Amino acid sequence: MRIECVEQGHTLPVFEKMMGSLRKKGVMPAGANAGGKDWHEGLHVADYTKEKVDVIYHAGCRTRLDRQMRNVARSTVSLMQKAGAAVGIAGARESCCGGRAYEIGYKADFLKQAEKNMESIRASGARTLVTACAECYYAFKVLYDRFGLRGGLEVVHSTEYLARSIGEGRLTPEKKVGLTVTYHDPCHLGRLGEPYVHWQGKQIPGHIRLFDPPKEFRRGTFGVYEPPRDVLKAIPGLNLTEMDRIKEYAWCCGAGGGVGESNPEFASWTAHERVREAEATGVEAIVSACPGCEKILRAAVRDLNSRLNVYDVVELVERAIS
Repeated sequence: MRIECVEQGHTLPVFEKMMGSLRKKGVMPAGANAGGKDWHEGLHVADYTKEKVDVIYHAGCRTRLDRQMRNVARSTVSLMQKAGAAVGIAGARESCCGGRAYEIGYKADFLKQAEKNMESIRASGARTLVTACAECYYAFKVLYDRFGLRGGLEVVHSTEYLARSIGEGRLTPEKKVGLTVTYHDPCHLGRLGEPYVHWQGKQIPGHIRLFDPPKEFRRGTFGVYEPPRDVLKAIPGLNLTEMDRIKEYAWCCGAGGGVGESNPEFASWTAHERVREAEATGVEAIVSACPGCEKILRAAVRDLNSRLNVYDVVELVERAIS
């Protein structure tokens, strides 16, 4: 419906501003400095736009252009290097994944971004792309696959990469992190993050929706739920207490899909609800794996004068790795 609205010229000024930023600067946050030159300073990491690499780390617009979130990008790259990955980044040349453009209805702009990104990725020779941004993960893994652009590229979220590295003994959390936390499932990593289901067939005429051959629907059941929890459980001294609504039934933070930009009051109310739900568990902190979730949850914590802290899974792993 959003795509049809855009194609017919019915859109919102705030979305047009975002898309103007994407078209001119290659990033979605309107008014942002597209350079983002300093998030990777001193990391000694390859530039995949200039040399061949096996693994790419994609920081994402929300992370690399937000000074409060850049530490997540730095920490992810450092942990990947400690796990033995020869990782490459695009640095200031990194281009938006385009996922949010698609979600707010700008399909043509999304496809342009996706084709541009895949051309650069193929030229690098990389076989795996890792990102700590749930929205980017959804775009690269699901949307690029849906439109036949992903090819053989393996797309891995940072929590999946960390869980794999810890399980294989390439990373060992040894330092005690004395916290009681709850985990917030990001929509784009959970419900929306399950693999795209390719299907060819036809709908059988009638008042009941039947398909030939039978069609498998994506209902959020097979999203990324266990890896972030496995990582948290592997951290010494950290206790995980779940909220009532988790995994495919988790309550949305309110920030995704253009809602934060188009309906900020509703987005804020949604985040407040989630913070209150987290407070009811008696924990000290909310942990998530999405920069959008973490930013709006921090704002809700401030609004409510909550005692909770908000962390990314990566930040806690870095504390635990000696």
